[in-house]
Amino acid sequence: MGCGSGMACQGCPGCPGIGPGDGGNGGSGCFERLRRTTTTTTTADAPKPEEKKVETTTTTTTTTTTTAATTTSAGPTTVAFGGDTDDKTNETIVGEPGPTLTDVRFGDHDNFVRVVFEFIGEGTPLYEIGYADPPFVGGGSGEQVSVLGSAFIRVGVFPGARYDVDDGTLVYTGDTKLDPGFDPIVEVQFVDDFEASMVWVIGLTAEKRFTVDVLQDPLRLVIDIGK
Repeated sequence: MGCGSGMACQGCPGCPGIGPGDGGNGGSGCFERLRRTTTTTTTADAPKPEEKKVETTTTTTTTTTTTAATTTSAGPTTVAFGGDTDDKTNETIVGEPGPTLTDVRFGDHDNFVRVVFEFIGEGTPLYEIGYADPPFVGGGSGEQVSVLGSAFIRVGVFPGARYDVDDGTLVYTGDTKLDPGFDPIVEVQFVDDFEASMVWVIGLTAEKRFTVDVLQDPLRLVIDIGK
């Protein structure tokens, strides 16, 4: 019979009571001790998905606008030519100018052309320089001298001569009709040097303003004519 019937303990397997031959009946009876094992399954909270931190990098692009400085280079400055069309005269001899002419030459500049009469000596001769109308007549010969151009500057100088006044030797041996090729000059023409009174005529394309200067070392009578 099974355990718990009041009979002597049969020594059921696994019974913690007193078994056969132990002289006991198991107290109030032999009960099979059933061990109920309660298995508690603890369900752990499911791990939360790992948050992925997305690091956002904001790139700010700075646009730099470089404005190049504009440099305006001024070109060469041309000074306006002065002068006028009036006669230029000197009525007083200063020092011991001339009288011998040694050279006639020309220069071309930005806004004027230059005619230079070079003499021996130093100081300032008498001169009368201004616009005149043809015909131009030699004082010694009385002959008319033709000059090309549409306007004419007459250059009279005293004392002035192409020769040495002491011995009559010809000193200025250059041409007596000169074409420098500088506008507005058409030609420069020798007219006369009778009794050390010398005359040249400058033929021009049109009437222009002009200036007159006397320079030293060597002595030069300088006529600048505007373009």
